[in-house]
Parts: sequence; C-alpha cells; structure tokens
Amino acid sequence: MTTNQADSNVFGKEQIMKSSRFTPKEKDVLDVILQEEQRYSLEEAQQLMELFLNKEVI
Repeated sequence: MTTNQADSNVFGKEQIMKSSRFTPKEKDVLDVILQEEQRYSLEEAQQLMELFLNKEVI
C-alpha cells in the first residue's frame, strides 16, 4: 500500500469517514480496516474495503 504524503489526493481516516463518497455501511467497514496514522487515496480505501468484504470466511 502506498502512502505518499506529498500527494494532495491522500486523506486521513477521519477525512475519509466524513466523505460523501461512501455509504454509511461502507463507512462502518472503513472504520474497522483503516488505520488512524495512515493516509489513503479514495481508490486505496475502496480497494481495501473490497478485499476485506471478499475475504473467505473460515
């Protein structure tokens, strides 16, 4: 996962959680998987959420 902090298109967890791009249910998932100290692009957040939701349950 790339965390290029010089890039203006990356956001902290709090900013992503306030975004209108994600539904309340998606924000619940993102709240669990995103780390406070990391910065993510919206595409990275979407990818991480999809990977989490598509994991095989053991």
